[in-house]
Order: sequence, then C-alpha cells, then structure tokens
Amino acid sequence: MDNVYGINLIPDNDAERIAALERYQIFNSHKEKAFDSICELACELFSCPISHISFLNADTEFVKAEVGLNGLQFVNRGVGFCSVAILQPDLLLVEDTYKHELFVNHPYVTDKLRIRFYAGAPIITPDGYIIGTLCLIDTEPRLFTEKEQKLLKKLANVAMEQTELRRNNIALLQQRDEFIAIASHEMRTPVTALKAAIQVLHAHQDEGPIELNKIMIEQANRSVNKLTYLVTDLFDASRLAARNYTLKKLPFDLGNLITTCCDFITVSGKHELDIEGDLSVQVVGDEKKIEQVLVNLVENAVKYAPYSKVISIQVQQLPDAVRVNVTDSGPGIEPDQLPHIFKRYFRSENGAPQSGLGLGLYICAEIVKQHGGEIGVKSELGNGSTFWFTLPLSV
Repeated sequence: MDNVYGINLIPDNDAERIAALERYQIFNSHKEKAFDSICELACELFSCPISHISFLNADTEFVKAEVGLNGLQFVNRGVGFCSVAILQPDLLLVEDTYKHELFVNHPYVTDKLRIRFYAGAPIITPDGYIIGTLCLIDTEPRLFTEKEQKLLKKLANVAMEQTELRRNNIALLQQRDEFIAIASHEMRTPVTALKAAIQVLHAHQDEGPIELNKIMIEQANRSVNKLTYLVTDLFDASRLAARNYTLKKLPFDLGNLITTCCDFITVSGKHELDIEGDLSVQVVGDEKKIEQVLVNLVENAVKYAPYSKVISIQVQQLPDAVRVNVTDSGPGIEPDQLPHIFKRYFRSENGAPQSGLGLGLYICAEIVKQHGGEIGVKSELGNGSTFWFTLPLSV
C-alpha cells in the first residue's frame, strides 16, 4: 500500500485485527440501511456535511456507509485518514488540518476533498480489536467539544453493535440453510427406503414370497417410524421456540417412570441398566415429557458410547429438587463441543454416525427449563459423560 504519512501505519496486532474483521464478513459487503442511518444521524447531530463508516483490511479502507462522499467505496489504506485513526483506541481529532503536521500536506487536504476538519472514532470489537471507524469530515475547521467527542464515540459503539447484530443474523441464516440441507437429507433417506419397500410389495402383491413381503413390511415400518421421529422433533422444536408447549404438571413417581421407560435398553441385550438412588421420590411435572427427556438421554448414551456395556441412571435427592444423572463410560465429548451441546441444530461429531436434526438435546433442555429445572453435562475425554437434569420435588 502507499503511505503518504511517513509514519508506521501497521499496528503490532494487525494480523489479529484483520482476522477479527474477517469474522464479521462485512468488508466489501453491500450497502445496508442500518449503517447508512448511523451516518445520516451523525451528520444531523453534528451539523456536519460528511460522515462515513469504514472498515480496514491489510491494504484497503472499505467505506461501508457514507453521506457526502458521492458513493466512494474504496480508499488506499496508506492514504485514508482512517489508517491513522485505527492506531489508537481513542478518538482521532483534527480540528484544523492546516495546523496538523501529519495532514497539512495530505492530498485530500490540498487537492481532492479539501478536508479541514476530521474526527474519527474507532469501531472496536468486544475483544478489543479496532476494525474500523465512524468519521466526521468538514471542509471548514471547527472546534469539537468534549461532549461532542463522547457522543461520537457512543455512535461508534452503536456501529459496532450493528456489526455484531449483522454477524449474528448471518450466522442464523447459515444455520438455517445448513439445517434445511440436513433435514432434507435425513428425510430423503427413509422416504427413499419406504418408496422402495412399497414398490417391491406392489410388484409381488399377488405371488410374492412371504419372507420377502415380511422384510419389506419391516423396512416400511422402520422408515415410517424414522419419519415420525423427525417430524415430531420439528413440531416440538417449533412449539418450544414459540412458547406454545402445553405441560400437564402433576405429581408422579419418578422411580416407576425410570424403570418402565428404559426397558428397551435391557431388551436389546447389548447394554445393562444400573439404576441407583431413591426410586420412591415424587416429583412434579409432565410425566410424558419427562419420559421423552430421559429416553433421549439414554438413547444418546447408547448411540455415542456403543461400547459402554453399562448405562447408569442415578437419582439424587437435593433440598428442594431431585437430580437425575445418566452416565456412560464412552469416549467422552470434546471440550469445545460442551458449550454448544444443548443448542438447537447442534450435532455432535463424537464418532457416532451423523443422524437426526440436532434437535433432541435442545428439546430436552427446553422441556426441563419449562419445568423450572436445570440441565447440564459433565464429560472428560476417555472417561465417559454424565448428562443430568433436575426437577422440583412434589410437596
């Protein structure tokens, strides 16, 4: 890049600063009304003819929004005033460029824009990186009071908040698109299998071998059950998100629920169920929904810890609640996955075949929260995992 200033314009953390900028996917992006409105507001508040929001990468200043610059989009980083503004976390104030050694001979002062006044407030990320500026420009020198300086800094904070909001919206859209792709794939598989089974049954409906018909009917049933499971998860997740999920909270026997709803584990013969604690405890809640939570946690233990011969369920009584722990001795969960494990659409990458919509644990978490309980997970690589939730005791 060119450098008209004769000083070092590259801060020591420039590589990290640029990486922070790239996180926001905002450089060279389209015009957006929210950023334009900030510039328009700045011009109104300060009675200033020119305002702009810029973001700077390694060699270019990108003008995201502007008033009074006639659509200017890109400036060489070594020439733009903002390249100096990002060198410090405080506002860069030049009340008269003719009296400032860095700017008195600048081409934007002597030729093109004839800038006489400049105030640039840094746009700083929550983790402290200066990725851009909110600037005011005038063709006349002017004084800028301390109150005005504070107000411009606050507007720069608003610009950063809008940048964060934009990033979150992009992430949600990407998550939505990824979810649609996953859902389409997950549903296509059982639909294809169901269609194939029906075609075979139709082709052999009069004289087909009994054994073949039996196999095809079983395949059709599995496919229908899979589709039912996926659609139920989608329906539950949408109702939970809309807080339109009716719970029938009544006292019930937790121990009885545990022993009856988890029989499928012992029936398979591949796993043993070890149930410990006070099974006579009474809790308050929607028994069917708590059964859904418990079965999901146990099924996950089987899925992600297939070689864990014993799945342990422990009932632990607390002063005003009961805690249920579901523990396996599987491979454990990567530490970076733990904060996301109950988020909607999150699918673990812990070795098990990827299946489902990433909604099971999210639904569990929402059900438990709507019961006034808590849910969590403890895991250590190589030492298994414990998923737990609490419920209020019956009084």
